Amino acid sequence: MSDRGKRQGASGQGASGQGAYRCFYWVGVLTAILLVVLSLAPPAAHAISLPGRRPPSPTAPTLTTGRSSQQEVAPPLGVQQLQEALEGRRPRLEILAPADGALLEEGPWTLQLQVEDWPLVDAGPLGLGPHVVVQLDGDPPLPLTSTTATMRPLEPGSHRLTVYAARPWGEVVKSPSAQRQIRLHRVATNPLSQPAPGSPQLIAVSPRGTAASTPLLLDWLLLDAPLQNLRSGDASWRLRVSINGDSFLVDRQTPLWLEGWRTGSNAIQLDLLDGLGEPLNPPFNSLVEEVILQPGGESPPWQGGRLDPSTLASLLGEAPSPSAPEPGAEPDPDPDPEPEPVAAPEAEDGVPTGATAGTDSEAEIPAQAEMADQQERAVAATPDLPTPPEPDIAPEAQEPLDGSLEP
Repeated sequence: MSDRGKRQGASGQGASGQGAYRCFYWVGVLTAILLVVLSLAPPAAHAISLPGRRPPSPTAPTLTTGRSSQQEVAPPLGVQQLQEALEGRRPRLEILAPADGALLEEGPWTLQLQVEDWPLVDAGPLGLGPHVVVQLDGDPPLPLTSTTATMRPLEPGSHRLTVYAARPWGEVVKSPSAQRQIRLHRVATNPLSQPAPGSPQLIAVSPRGTAASTPLLLDWLLLDAPLQNLRSGDASWRLRVSINGDSFLVDRQTPLWLEGWRTGSNAIQLDLLDGLGEPLNPPFNSLVEEVILQPGGESPPWQGGRLDPSTLASLLGEAPSPSAPEPGAEPDPDPDPEPEPVAAPEAEDGVPTGATAGTDSEAEIPAQAEMADQQERAVAATPDLPTPPEPDIAPEAQEPLDGSLEP
């Protein structure tokens, strides 16, 4: 082969080598980029698309997590006023008696609480202000505005007693110091009937019972739940909310104000799920509640428009309720009763003998006129007698009409 052919062959081999090198280079770059993307992606166990709750927005209030006919809206104006007034409060709650793990005797028992930095207000016709709620197992919540209560007798076995601070509309104060739970027993302990200590527990709060207007508060209490949402993909629990068959998911302990309820019975189911979407600590964390919407009834004052200053002060315990008088205030005396009219006496024939007593401006009948009237009635009542004949008198013996005598 000539020198020229050798040079061409060598140059061809060099060009092909450089092309292969460039190919390997770009393959390596793409592989590195793919590895970086995969390393940033969440683990497969948490790859479920659960955007969670989004803050209420007047322009786009519709929930986008799942299929639901409910719409999230802003809280009522009265609720916003009370929220602002209670913003600086940091309630601290303790259960003084009974002690955790106590074995109680048969019959009613006394619950004693200690509440700090949280007013306990019963505003009378306005409803409850800030208060505490006691829940024994699955019993309906018991709102309290005092630190002592007599509780129902316990059935044999183990029980959960949960106490938490609540706002006037029933929302749970989510700070750890505002919630307490103890275990109580009667006859003997039965640990298998209760969730394991330290495991996540779901307690339904609102709505329930009967409501007259919307929006309604959807709220719950989650105890011993691990922290999450600190970084992407660290979800360890989700709450599935089902309302009348439609469901959506939330991943934060934030209450929701919802529209879209139907008149009559509404079914609400809450299911606590783990990061894989499986039931978490069943069956304790699957709850069903009912709320009955009856429009036209009386709604609490905070569910209407803005609260006037006196109503706001009464609900916060800063002023007495409308039905309660101020301490030391004397009640207003009863007004003097109006004089009743006095009926005039009646004669035997039923004709009144005098005028009905009236005002001072009316003239009284003179006594002489009354006596003359009585005489006239007496004469009228006398029977008629025959008139005696007049004697015949001579004309000359008659006296003149003027009474004078003739000369």
